[in-house]
Amino acid sequence: MPQSLAQNLHHTIFSTKDLVKMIRGVWAPELYSYIGGIMRRMNCRLISAGGTSDHVHLLSSTGKTTTIPDLVMKVKSLSSAWIHENVAKGKKFSWQRGYASFSVSEAMMEDVKKYIEHQPEHHRQCCFQEELRTLLNKHKLNYDEKYLWD
Repeated sequence: MPQSLAQNLHHTIFSTKDLVKMIRGVWAPELYSYIGGIMRRMNCRLISAGGTSDHVHLLSSTGKTTTIPDLVMKVKSLSSAWIHENVAKGKKFSWQRGYASFSVSEAMMEDVKKYIEHQPEHHRQCCFQEELRTLLNKHKLNYDEKYLWD
């Protein structure tokens, strides 16, 4: 085959450090748009973004040369700088150190998009910690509870 082709869909989740409730609905769409721009510059595509005041969910397609750790590091670093410059205005802000990322099949993409779009409603029922534990267990990822939160 003379060319390389790839379709890599991922549902990635990360929270604010110490689960500080800082992401506000008023500027969250701008944040997601900015994250989409970061991803485009990395030859990736943001398909859906959402979350609540203390965490974000991103459904994305990664380019054939981009690794998930590189993408998440760049998104967190540049979006954190954007938040400091445009929103925080002297307030302390940072993302947690880690993240969770799950592969998504093309057949499940619409379900994941709906899940991300309905985050505010979902979180009337459960907190981020419960949600993350549920997703980790659903995807059969082993984890140590003491390293999930910072």
